[in-house]
Amino acid sequence: MLLIGDSLLHHVRKPSTTPCESVDTHIESIGGCTLDRLIVLMKQDHFKTLFSYQKHLVIMIGTNNLARERSQSTIVKFEKLLHLIHRKYASLQTIAVCTVPERTKTSIFYRKYGDNGGKSIRKRIQSYNRKLKRLNKKQISSKRFSIIKLNFDLSIHVSKDGLHPNAAGIEHISNVLQMHADTL
Repeated sequence: MLLIGDSLLHHVRKPSTTPCESVDTHIESIGGCTLDRLIVLMKQDHFKTLFSYQKHLVIMIGTNNLARERSQSTIVKFEKLLHLIHRKYASLQTIAVCTVPERTKTSIFYRKYGDNGGKSIRKRIQSYNRKLKRLNKKQISSKRFSIIKLNFDLSIHVSKDGLHPNAAGIEHISNVLQMHADTL
């Protein structure tokens, strides 16, 4: 299994897969990664070697996009990424996408105009997660993906900065990813 995404994957425990999987799980955490950057890396075959040995892909991306743009433009970019993955890596058996976990702040360094203390980032995240579900439903069956719901509890899983997961949040992500790996 291959997990690709932004810094949310950085401290996550690597999920174990069933013994029939001949390839180790690999986590590729790219700090600050956006969908635009991931699309460029895919086009440049940056992950070609990793993909050639994997049957399952999990994508955890979108937090950095939603800090800077609306949910509609983010979902359009995700759909573009999805088409690119299907075209370049047709040998993948499954693709799963994590919902973007809620948070209370847009960014430590960047604050979108009108962010109003985190209320609009929560709305953008909720809107994106709904659109992700709709996008999956409109795909033909061979192009559908699983949605892994992270369901953060802001009072338990998010650090005091309102942006990053704390130890309990990292453990929660690890457990959710392990539950997904157990279904493969």
